[in-house]
Amino acid sequence: MLASIIPVFLIILLGVAIRRYGWMPADFFPSIEKFAYNIAFPAMLFAGTARLSFHGSQVGELALATLVPTFVVVVLTLGSLLLLPTLPGASRSSVMQGAMRPNTYFGLAVAALFFEAKTASLVMLALALCLPVVNALSVVALAWWSGSKPNFVTVARTLAKNPIIQSTLAGVVVSLAGIPLPKELMNTLDILGKAATALGLLCVGGGLVFTMEGARPAALTVTSVLKLLVMPLLAAQVCLLLHVSPQVALAACFYCALPTAPNAYIMAKQLGGDARLMASLITLQTLLAVVTVPLSRQFMPWLGA
Repeated sequence: MLASIIPVFLIILLGVAIRRYGWMPADFFPSIEKFAYNIAFPAMLFAGTARLSFHGSQVGELALATLVPTFVVVVLTLGSLLLLPTLPGASRSSVMQGAMRPNTYFGLAVAALFFEAKTASLVMLALALCLPVVNALSVVALAWWSGSKPNFVTVARTLAKNPIIQSTLAGVVVSLAGIPLPKELMNTLDILGKAATALGLLCVGGGLVFTMEGARPAALTVTSVLKLLVMPLLAAQVCLLLHVSPQVALAACFYCALPTAPNAYIMAKQLGGDARLMASLITLQTLLAVVTVPLSRQFMPWLGA
């Protein structure tokens, strides 16, 4: 798996270098981030989910193997926050995001390089199943700890406007309805999707923060342990209890082992979270993922790892 992760990190490091040495204009990262988030990335998710089969036992197994660990980690995160009584509300919302949200750019890039097509498609299916849930939980957490009660109408409206959720759900509808799409359209979306992976990884690199000022080490440690170690271990236990296929187990554990999402920084900045802590969480977990993501396979003894 290292042969697949290292190219991803090299592109991330290219983003770091572009930001550090000013090789591009100041508006380079905001522009490509907006393009990737609103156009290229939704194109990739729509095309991928539209091609998936949502029938059969694997869908239910994958949903349980990814969503159950997610909800358990949410509960564990709430319990962990009791041990950090002085942590501000804004920081608590960032801890919650950092403990459950996956880096989709990282996940799809590594999955496409490393896994066979069937397992890679299951990783995309895991994202399709979980992204609406973790986005909804993130909005609720940000609203709760910002000092205002979550307004579920506002939450629903925010989620409905999210291009990631829109494209994922649209792809699911097309797949379930069996709607045939023109080959020319799908090829166009595939081209945009390939651009999304590279641009997204560049944005990850451009957003990394390498200073500890205001980083809150205790929050960083607790959050990263929950996301990178506890969640995939929980996924492995669920897979073991359900006796799922090796492909489903691998996709579920891989999904749960992904570092936290760069988009969480944008959401924290826009909705009153601790953006500085969120940037530190993204940086630390992305760097640690080179070790922890390959470890996700070690959690599955029935694969002979």
